[in-house]
Amino acid sequence: PEVSFTAICDVYSPRLGDAVEHAPDAKHYADYRALLDDKNVDAVIIGTPDHWHAQMTTDAVNAGKDVYVEKPVTHKLEEGAPL
Repeated sequence: PEVSFTAICDVYSPRLGDAVEHAPDAKHYADYRALLDDKNVDAVIIGTPDHWHAQMTTDAVNAGKDVYVEKPVTHKLEEGAPL
């Protein structure tokens, strides 16, 4: 009850539709970069396939968002260095 979802993002429209049913007042996006541009979004939860974790986390931090990312943070060891 103390949490308000302001935005939801999923590239897969059926899954996005399911999520919107649970948070009908939230804005919805198919492109995570548009969500990161939203000044009303303070924090993001990243729950994507592993190969997207590093890029989305980096983009979210650069956009000034607090981030919770499901493990692993990177898909390959080499992706950890630029973070």
